[in-house]
Amino acid sequence: MSATKSAKGTKTASKTAAAPIAAPRIITDLLSSRLHNLAGLSAASASLRVQRKFGLTLLEWRSIGMLGAYAPLSLKELARRAALDKSYASRTVSALIERGLIVSERSDTDARAVLLSLTKAGDALYRKVIVDANARNERLLRPLSAEQRRVLMEMLAVLTTSARDVLDEERRAAAGDPIDDEVAGDSTSLPATSAATEDTGGGAELDLAELRSLVSRLNRLVGESGGSL
Repeated sequence: MSATKSAKGTKTASKTAAAPIAAPRIITDLLSSRLHNLAGLSAASASLRVQRKFGLTLLEWRSIGMLGAYAPLSLKELARRAALDKSYASRTVSALIERGLIVSERSDTDARAVLLSLTKAGDALYRKVIVDANARNERLLRPLSAEQRRVLMEMLAVLTTSARDVLDEERRAAAGDPIDDEVAGDSTSLPATSAATEDTGGGAELDLAELRSLVSRLNRLVGESGGSL
């Protein structure tokens, strides 16, 4: 009897995972919009906090944080890791050098290269701010259980990989390479329903069901913040 119930439960869970996601009707329903809004709220609170407590701008903290974790770095690599335009990164680093928090030195292996590192004062500041950042991070995650946090991190990893693939495809398309736009479906129609997935092979169906489940759960986690681009 219990085996029968278990089998039924497994089938029910499988059907639930494969259920189609409601098509976004407005731009703020899109996952990218919700993530953008969440990131904006987090960045705004971080900016106010590091300015109030440590006298740093958010760009300065990002630069110090990346150097605290990965130094020595070239200016180009620092800008890439901190997601900064190179001109912004250059001005930010110059200001931090003047404050005695960053030092630039010639590379031992390439005389033309300049590498950036934290000074003793910069490292001491980094250690203070990273402790505070962890506290802010914990405050942000407070509404989530330990299991929800684990699932969220897994979903973000999956979606980050997917986003990199999409970006690579668009770069190739911009360069004139042919790409398969069929994955996006007909832009004038709603996304395919779960019935459409039944025509694919077993492995593909499971992958699609898993991705739908991940996106649906992530939407529920970040959807409460609302807002717009």
